[in-house]
Amino acid sequence: MAKRHYEILIVGCGPVGATLANLLRKKGHSVAIFDRDKEIFLAPRAMMLDHESCRIFQEMGIQQKLDIDDARPQAWHRFVGANRELLMELRVDQDVGGLGYAGMGTMFHQPTLEKMLREDFEKGVGVDSYLGYEVVEVDGSGDMASLKAKNIDTDEITEFTGEYIVGADGGASFCRKYIGAKRVDLEYSRRWIVMDVLVHDDELWNSLAPRSEFRCRPDAAVVFVKGFHNHVRFDFEVTDEVAERFTEDDARELISEYFDPSSIEFQRRTPYHFYAGMPDTWRKGRVFIAGDAAHQTSPFLGQGLNMGIRDAANLAFKFDLVFRGLVDDSFLDTYQEERWENCKRVIMGATANGLMISTGTLSGRFKRALTFFIGRNFPKLTSAMTAKRGSMTSYASGLIGDHGLAGGRMIQPFVETHDGTRALMDDVIGSGFVLLQKQAAKSEDISWFEDVLEGKSFVVGEDFKDADGKLTAFFAEHDADAILIRPDRYIYDIGNDGSELCAAIRKHLFLYQK
Repeated sequence: MAKRHYEILIVGCGPVGATLANLLRKKGHSVAIFDRDKEIFLAPRAMMLDHESCRIFQEMGIQQKLDIDDARPQAWHRFVGANRELLMELRVDQDVGGLGYAGMGTMFHQPTLEKMLREDFEKGVGVDSYLGYEVVEVDGSGDMASLKAKNIDTDEITEFTGEYIVGADGGASFCRKYIGAKRVDLEYSRRWIVMDVLVHDDELWNSLAPRSEFRCRPDAAVVFVKGFHNHVRFDFEVTDEVAERFTEDDARELISEYFDPSSIEFQRRTPYHFYAGMPDTWRKGRVFIAGDAAHQTSPFLGQGLNMGIRDAANLAFKFDLVFRGLVDDSFLDTYQEERWENCKRVIMGATANGLMISTGTLSGRFKRALTFFIGRNFPKLTSAMTAKRGSMTSYASGLIGDHGLAGGRMIQPFVETHDGTRALMDDVIGSGFVLLQKQAAKSEDISWFEDVLEGKSFVVGEDFKDADGKLTAFFAEHDADAILIRPDRYIYDIGNDGSELCAAIRKHLFLYQK
């Protein structure tokens, strides 16, 4: 408790804040994280990780542990009508298509993920966690950021300082209020009843299919998902009036349309206001926001948490460059430059899906019927398009080069090491900036890339083999001989000369030096 100064102060110890803390910890930076709640919330609030989040947790060594008992590929979506008559099914082949993970996402158990993240706080330089501390004041206006936190047991208030503060403190963010940004409405606002239940009858639990079901009713959609460890999630779209008077008897009656509720236990049963929107500014001085504090979405693509995990990965490598003196403070403005528009496109896509499912208009029902008709009659095409789309939304500006794929997500195929081990590419190339080349090349710029930027360079075919030909095909498809990849696995640029790519990012980063 004696330490009061850190490089980064993080407000909120949910999965976004904890991920950012561990990514910075791995780089050797000092981090303190604060949360009013001492314990992990007992029920999952998010249930799906997309392939991008899985890759981030893979780098952290966490996804591998989740996959044992607490994660599974999401391969089965079912769409039904008001009376649960089948409208369309999506069953996606688990061929990962070079992404490393299932294109439709990976179901996971959030409390287990959060437990693993907190366990990692003790590794390396460590993360100091102040759980049971409510942040009551933040200030990012000076040469140093500061916050005051109150111990909820003793009411003692302590002041902490840091280079920066990141508010990953949820939809009612205290840090967002400090920033004072204007909210940008993204045209979705609906009331739901969110219910998490435990099924104590193991025979009933085992009979439930591992899938998601979307029930299409006018202005009253239902989402039903089987989770892990006897947990089932129900989301019911309701009117404001119904939300105010919704009882446990009402909940059991609705659940009875799916299975016998006599053996269930409610973990959570609460009205929730889903809306889509973002503040127009994610930074004020030395204070930033991330996760639900920075963006909120409708639930239909399962992207709420995933957007936040990408926020954490984006911020982590940019803070690292600042702390290493390779760029100045202005470089951190690329965080919002990249993430804001990216999140907006994801949110708008989720909203479009949601409005289609619960539409009450004639034109909306016609469009939905046409979509389901195509899905039923061309299931392979629909599944392939769904898996490919995933969350592959590129960056339009920021720390990216000139190629058409710059700002897009790099694929992650299987590779083979010299000893014959087959592994996903990220496990071989490691973290940080990476230069992939078809032929070895050396230059002063590549030396700078390796020695100063601490990037790693690999020659495909020499340092490792392309196990399934997907990496070779990617090079050929884009007429490339070299690819420079950022630490968050987005492509900086693609070209025919690795030295030129290194020179380009060197020049680009120089623009952010005093």
